[in-house]
This record gives sequence, structure tokens and C-alpha cells, in this order.
Amino acid sequence: MRPFRNIWMLEEIGSDYEHIHCKPWSKKAKSVHPLGKVPALQVESQCNGINQQFVVLESGAINTFLGDLAREIELVKQSAQQDDAKTTNLMLVPPPATQLRAKYDSLVLFIMTELDSQALWIHRKHSDLKDVFGEAPIAVAEAKRQFDNGLKAMEHEIDDDSGYLLPSGFCAADILLSNCCFWAQQIGWLARSSSDDSSATDDVGTTPLTTKLEAYLAQCRHRSAFKKANALRKAQV
Repeated sequence: MRPFRNIWMLEEIGSDYEHIHCKPWSKKAKSVHPLGKVPALQVESQCNGINQQFVVLESGAINTFLGDLAREIELVKQSAQQDDAKTTNLMLVPPPATQLRAKYDSLVLFIMTELDSQALWIHRKHSDLKDVFGEAPIAVAEAKRQFDNGLKAMEHEIDDDSGYLLPSGFCAADILLSNCCFWAQQIGWLARSSSDDSSATDDVGTTPLTTKLEAYLAQCRHRSAFKKANALRKAQV
């Protein structure tokens, strides 16, 4: 689920990258992540002729780093070319110390804590991975309630004009929110369309998809970077 967010972001910024396949808790994963989790981003850079390597952890932090990096690269290019034309990479992550960045950071942390870790990950731990973490139906039911409340709050944040979370348009936070929604649809927590009234597989009920949220997710799916990342995912599977 989570590595897809970073592949999507890499496709958005058009950066060269190598996707290294490894499972959580594997030897390779543990070599770059203290808990052996995925994803992790290994960065190779050169500063003043000195090669540097470092690792960025957590999918939300990885996408924010990539957005900052892409924006700075684009600004340098514009400065060199004396070109004032805006590029698509500038606002995937807003500049630091701005009102827009404060809103972006708030959205990212809300999505990662309220929707991902306290809801979807609880389901995965105590349902899909119950042989590892133990079965806990009460915790899963409470996680579903948490997800519904958090999703309502996020839907309220979708800007009526831009159709995305920020008034400036599509950003890296939209990758996180839409990915969480796709994850919820896969496990039956969220309906796949506004006309879908099927029941969830874990018996906690399927939340209907509102017209606003359906339009929002359709916009995200139609992005060329999403389609490229999804094609790579399907090929991998």
C-alpha cells in the first residue's frame, strides 16, 4: 500500500529512480530501516564534489522531501533560464514557512495519524496479519469508526474551486489521502462508487462514497503519473 505513494510521487516529479523489491522485515529492509519496514528512500547526491548517501523514512516524509527537492530544482532551472513560467512541480509541496505549507503539513500529519496508523493499519495488523499480531475484532471495528470520522473531516477540506486539498491544486497530500481511500475500498470499508451498496468483508459496514469524494478520487486516478505508477504495480503483481 504505502510504497505505491512514493512511486506515484516519483512519477509526478519525473525523477529517475530504481525500485528495489523487498518484503517488510527482510534482511534488505532491515539494512535501511530500523524496524525493517517499507518503504524507505535511499538518496544519492553530490555536494561540492562529495558524494553523499542518506535514507528518508516514512511515506509521508519521503513525498514531502521529494516535493521540496523537485521545487528547488525547478526554481534553479527557472533562474538559469530567466523564465517566469510556472511548472507543475512547484506546488506539489508548498515552500516552507508559508501559510500554504502549514496547511499542507497539517493535512499530511492528520492523514498519516488519523486515517493511516489509527485506522487502516489497525485493520491490516489485526485482520490481514492476524497470524502475526493477533485477531482483534473490537479494535478493527473501532478503527473503522475512526476512519469514517477522519474521512469526513478530510472531505470537508477538499477545496471547491481546485477540487483538491489545497486551493493551489494537486499536491503530495492528495496522494496520501487518495491512496488511503483506495486502500479502504480494497478492504471494503469505503464503497467503490456512489451506487455501490455492497457489504464489507469484515462485517463493520461499508461507508457510502459521496459525490464530492467520488469526483475527487476520479481526478486523482486520471493523473498521468498515477496511471504510470499503477501500470508498474500491475506489472509487478
